[in-house]
Amino acid sequence: MIEQIATVLAVESDGVWLGTTPVSTCNSCQVSNDCGSGIVAKTLTPRQSRFFVATDVPLLPGERVTVATSEQQLVLAALLVYLLPLVLLLGFALLVHFSWQATEGWLVLAAAVGAACGLAMARYYGNKMVQQQPLIITAVLPELNVQQVS
Repeated sequence: MIEQIATVLAVESDGVWLGTTPVSTCNSCQVSNDCGSGIVAKTLTPRQSRFFVATDVPLLPGERVTVATSEQQLVLAALLVYLLPLVLLLGFALLVHFSWQATEGWLVLAAAVGAACGLAMARYYGNKMVQQQPLIITAVLPELNVQQVS
């Protein structure tokens, strides 16, 4: 399971709105303020991601929870988004090239149609995947009580 700590932003009758802050690896370096990659990462990294999770766990705004998803679901989503459009792009272009001996313009058009079909299929199967296996709230993190030792 891949886990992320999230903060409850709002509570609705059928679930909660959660917010997470992406963690960049550039922030751990000593020279991230002077490095071009660190500056770009800080500029382009979104400050917070918001998403809705359907749950019946009683939560309050401001609570921190652990949200988990399976590695298999993440890999499948990555394959759908990146690999499927690329394979269909190449497949459509090769099909047009070898079947009709078409000119370059037709090959570019076939490749664009293949990529668009791949993106549409990724969106369709992605929506079905989200409906079948939603994110799971695994645990509510306890509040830490700090006591002063004398």
